[in-house]
Amino acid sequence: MNKRFAYLIVGAMVLGILVGWGCNQFLDAEGAKSAASGLSLITDIFLRLIKMIIAPLVFTTLVAGIAHMEDAAAVGRIGA
Repeated sequence: MNKRFAYLIVGAMVLGILVGWGCNQFLDAEGAKSAASGLSLITDIFLRLIKMIIAPLVFTTLVAGIAHMEDAAAVGRIGA
């Protein structure tokens, strides 16, 4: 499973390089601009998803860290 995931990531990177090279070689300035505007929707969605995951990830990390503390005084010091 892990090997397959690594292959998918490498394949996506190679595909991205090929698409970028192809756009550079075969599209004029106006065509490249329209292709970039078409891809901006995908990049916007990706960035919004990343921003959406950061707050819950930080919160759960803090809660799990506090939950695993044994000493109540240590929790008080961290909170202060």
